[in-house]
Amino acid sequence: MPALVKISMALFVATEAFIFAAVGAASWPTLVRWAVAALVVAGITQLVRRPAYRLILAALLLPACAVTAFEGGLFFVPAAAALFLAAVMDRRHHGHVVPMGR
Repeated sequence: MPALVKISMALFVATEAFIFAAVGAASWPTLVRWAVAALVVAGITQLVRRPAYRLILAALLLPACAVTAFEGGLFFVPAAAALFLAAVMDRRHHGHVVPMGR
């Protein structure tokens, strides 16, 4: 697992802890929904094999965080940005061009 993905996971957990510390027990439903969303994204990322599609998925997470600002989405922007950077680095690492027909 790339270091930026680990950083993204650490930022996600830190954000969950921050929201819980700031809001208290009333934040559990929101935190559970975010955890389920993170698991879905992680599952889709594992299914997607092409780096370009992973980059698109990671890029879509950034505006998704902004749209869900009322549910604490802006707190998750650093984690989404780290995942986007990991996808960019993965794309550069695997970004060789294969001619059509091969």
